[in-house]
Amino acid sequence: MAALLSVFPLSAQIDRTKAPEPGPTPEIEFGEVEKFTTKNGMRVILVEDHTRPVVSFGIRFVIDPFVEGEKAGESAFFGDLWSRGTVNRTMQQINDEADFLGASFGTRSNYIGFTTLTKYTDQMMELLTDVLFNPTFPEDELEKIKDQAVGGLQMSKSSPGAIIGNIETATLYPKNHPYGDIMTEATVANITVDDCREYYDKYIIPNSAILVITGDMTLRQAKKLCKKYLSDWEQGETIKNGYPEVNRPEGIEVVFSPKDGAVQSKIEMMAPIDLKPGSEDVLALSVANAIYGGRDFSAKLLKNLRETKGYTYGAYSSIGTDPVSASFTAYADVNGNATDSSFYEMRKELQSMMDGDYTEEDVEKFKTVYAGSFSRSLESIDQIAHYAYTVERYGLPEDYYASYLQRLNAVTIDDVRRVVAKYFDPDNMYWFCVGDPSVVPALAQYDSDGKVAVLDFEGNVIESRKVAEGVTVQTVFDNYIKYLGGRELLEGIEDIYEKSEMSVMGTSVTGIEKRILPAKAFYQAQHQGDVLMQEIKLVDGKVTVTMMGQTQEITDPATVAYFESNLCPFPELLGTEGCQLSSDIESVDGRDAYKVMTAGADGSVTYDYYDMATGAKLKTVQSANGQSVETVYAEYQKTPYGIMYPSKEITVLPQVGEVEVAVAVEINSGLTPESL
Repeated sequence: MAALLSVFPLSAQIDRTKAPEPGPTPEIEFGEVEKFTTKNGMRVILVEDHTRPVVSFGIRFVIDPFVEGEKAGESAFFGDLWSRGTVNRTMQQINDEADFLGASFGTRSNYIGFTTLTKYTDQMMELLTDVLFNPTFPEDELEKIKDQAVGGLQMSKSSPGAIIGNIETATLYPKNHPYGDIMTEATVANITVDDCREYYDKYIIPNSAILVITGDMTLRQAKKLCKKYLSDWEQGETIKNGYPEVNRPEGIEVVFSPKDGAVQSKIEMMAPIDLKPGSEDVLALSVANAIYGGRDFSAKLLKNLRETKGYTYGAYSSIGTDPVSASFTAYADVNGNATDSSFYEMRKELQSMMDGDYTEEDVEKFKTVYAGSFSRSLESIDQIAHYAYTVERYGLPEDYYASYLQRLNAVTIDDVRRVVAKYFDPDNMYWFCVGDPSVVPALAQYDSDGKVAVLDFEGNVIESRKVAEGVTVQTVFDNYIKYLGGRELLEGIEDIYEKSEMSVMGTSVTGIEKRILPAKAFYQAQHQGDVLMQEIKLVDGKVTVTMMGQTQEITDPATVAYFESNLCPFPELLGTEGCQLSSDIESVDGRDAYKVMTAGADGSVTYDYYDMATGAKLKTVQSANGQSVETVYAEYQKTPYGIMYPSKEITVLPQVGEVEVAVAVEINSGLTPESL
């Protein structure tokens, strides 16, 4: 009883309204990280972990960034081609050997390595050294890589993320800066096998390499392995390059790239900064960034743009280190009609950081978040190896990560204020935007000189030219009708049968459309191979839809009216109601074009582009339900009926990219509603 009673006075003295005081910052023990350098200059890092019989062996090459220019993509292609054949093995044999051993093996532009069970280390070393010393760079494999790259570029033309990346690159970096390269179909075509061989000869040398070994291996075994397999590897000349200054914003500079019909805008507020790995400002700046726009619901950007304004699902910011050029970025995907307002709120919250609108509690909170994240990362042997590599790669103090928690704990609110004043400057920023051109006038009011720079997908300037006086939607439509063959022929069409053939992601797709104008009848079907995927019929004022074997009849008057209103294959014949001509001349594959916007009753928007020289329709962009589909009319042919009709189309589909479509058409062939 005496013992129990003695407890109560002690517990009663505890103030449970206050959080307990934190204990001393713990010292970090990284365990066994050992280093040595081979006679040919290769630096080796070993992180032992004998809990599993697995070894990872990766050689990373420290390559000074260089300008690829007209061969942009060269280094990436080299990395892909490197492991596609040696004098002793084909690409298939390389892959089969690694698979047979249950190992992973790969190459990149600055890496070659594998992960395997310990007992197969020698077999994988034999495979690695064959690829390292005896690559053949097969011509046919390079062509496959180039074809894949072109397909990726075609897909990325409709990706706001890819577009904004390119316009950032074109804006921030001069052409002679290594970060200023933009890969295009033209640069892909310029890359040859000889370029890959030259890259190999210049940069794949031991005295620019750092070998990182993790897992079930001792220091003695590591040295023996390097001597056995890599001692004959001859040194080369390390190449150092100079870098011009990046382009820094003077005031607020708005840079825009058009994506017609986009209901969302991808926006980024960015400034280049000088923040090298190991900088004393990194930790305080990380805390400042977390308060402003880190991935936490209490961050300023997310609370404002998502919770208060409802402009977006997520708004964030990031700070990166780089030995050449780093950047500070705030970014979001926002409602198109809130594009300028979102930028305004981003800037306002950045100004609030400058004004010191945060507390010591904010600073301590995010210090705790970073401390927890760092501590959890030490559970991964690969992450520990990455830390050791970073120290070696950038010449950081040996205790840089061992002292991380102490340095983080020492960050004060005054440190945060100091780095905010040094790196955050809301009055000198680039504002990048990809979205519908209708947002440009609102953005122009924030640009310091009132002029928005407009760039295309490849970062080239789009010069603004105005449509001449006297040009109207009607004159544009009349020229198109004339190009097709004249109003009389077009109005004489009673029925039209169209068949389209395409290949989508390796699958053959056939589309059928039939229109009978006097009877207001319509038929559309889509087949994948021999399988009917979808069928739509409009007959006698009823719509039936068949999909995956299920048929549904729709009698809703609005739906029927929608299909009946879209029966005419050439809506330009029906007049100009709901159509608006852009005041600017557009460019479609180098051809000057008029752009006409048509708003649909269902909320959809269509943009059509007409060749100023011939009158032909060059492109259509249809936007509905947050998605847009672009169709380029690449070729026209004259039909037996006497009118011009698109025979080849290039359609850009979301998440798919460019698809080439072959079109055949029959006009007035005697279709009847009963035949649909």
